[in-house]
Amino acid sequence: MTLTQWGAFRVTSDGTRIDGVEPLPHDPDPSPIARSLPAVTSARVMRPSVREGWLEHGPGGGGTRGSEAFVEVDWDTALDLVSAELARVRDTHGNEAIYGGSYGWSSAGRFHHAQSQIHRFLASIGGYTRSVNSYSLAAAEVIVPHVLGHSWDDIQDMHTSWPVIAESTDLFVAFGGVPWKNSQIQYGGQGTHTLRSHMRAATERGCRFVNVGPLRSDLLAELGGEWIPIRPNTDVALMLALMRHLVMT
Repeated sequence: MTLTQWGAFRVTSDGTRIDGVEPLPHDPDPSPIARSLPAVTSARVMRPSVREGWLEHGPGGGGTRGSEAFVEVDWDTALDLVSAELARVRDTHGNEAIYGGSYGWSSAGRFHHAQSQIHRFLASIGGYTRSVNSYSLAAAEVIVPHVLGHSWDDIQDMHTSWPVIAESTDLFVAFGGVPWKNSQIQYGGQGTHTLRSHMRAATERGCRFVNVGPLRSDLLAELGGEWIPIRPNTDVALMLALMRHLVMT
């Protein structure tokens, strides 16, 4: 069995490659992303590879980046190249010139989390420059404390859970919808997929779903929700109008 960002699965192998993936029985709505695992693992990078021009001419050498071939090297060669380049940059420009930019979710779990590992490593050689905020939530992380008086992490911790919504909500208005595809993955690993079952339970109890956004498919069609297809970038204007109406009435 294995845990991925998109669910827990039982994987079978012929001894050299993955030949089958089956979701665990307790997952009510497993993600179809798992079907790609056999093809993905057969196409993965198998050993260290270096851009041809960089390998032959060093930093800044060679042809146009993105157009050159990559040359496979053994691990000893790759480690020597990386350590020499880190030493060159640190000695020439200081540790602040090293950007610890491995950003992303990487493998499920913490030990194999690429960002944590590279930050720990670079800290051990004197430090580095790292990013601030995330690539997807940076605007919310910065502006939310000024608007709501709470950090973005606080808002995430305090928001209403799906079981409570399924049990108690009568009207659910979603700006940008509630795309089912977004519920397939989870930072650190997804156990079971329950979004569809909670939304079905809410609908069966009488909850009304309203999807405000340009894509009808951002709300599951089976819920029978209302779609308000406003123009892109006009959602804030609609929100302000709704707030004015609530205050005035």
